[in-house]
Amino acid sequence: MLTPILATSDPYSAADEFVANGWTLAYATPRESRDPLAVVELHGGQVMLGVDSEQFLPVAARDLRGAGVQFYVEVPAEAIEKVHAAHREAGPIEQRPWGVRSFVVRLAAYNFMIATAQG
Repeated sequence: MLTPILATSDPYSAADEFVANGWTLAYATPRESRDPLAVVELHGGQVMLGVDSEQFLPVAARDLRGAGVQFYVEVPAEAIEKVHAAHREAGPIEQRPWGVRSFVVRLAAYNFMIATAQG
């Protein structure tokens, strides 16, 4: 299993953005903790939301956050329309040449392709 940790300026606000787009908050450290972290989930696919401190994302790279990376999240074929409708600024659902239907959305400055599972 691979779970990315995305550098954000505020993991709790980023988690709120994901939740507003149909994701589920799986876990969050207390806001007053010294280790701000939230975990969001969509049909079993998880993303951890961490901080963009200098250790994880240098200031000079912050404008390039997420550049060149797209996260691929599979959802059941029968759920794609409902998942799409929950995302506020999603691109259209498209049929891909490799046999899946998918759409693209940007959340917390990162790109996601949400696609039907191949069967």
